[in-house]
Amino acid sequence: MFGFSLGKLIVLALVVAAVWYGFKAYARMQRIDAGGRKPGERTMADRLRRAAQSKNTAEPEPIEDTEKCPTCGVYVAIHTAKNCGKPDCPY
Repeated sequence: MFGFSLGKLIVLALVVAAVWYGFKAYARMQRIDAGGRKPGERTMADRLRRAAQSKNTAEPEPIEDTEKCPTCGVYVAIHTAKNCGKPDCPY
């Protein structure tokens, strides 16, 4: 009944970890409510703002229309098409 088994040890470790992290979260919430944040500790709003800025910094490349070359069968951009070197190439 009181023997140690792998399942019981895993459950015990999970309970200890849950209690440990629960106390850490509670203490952090108390510290934030009191207005005393650690140096360099960011708020959730700061983290979300930084994540949104990092996603919006890269501008997407413009999308160009393409059409199939009747001679070689390759799809080329309409505005930047160049001659492929074949005699009947329309570009």
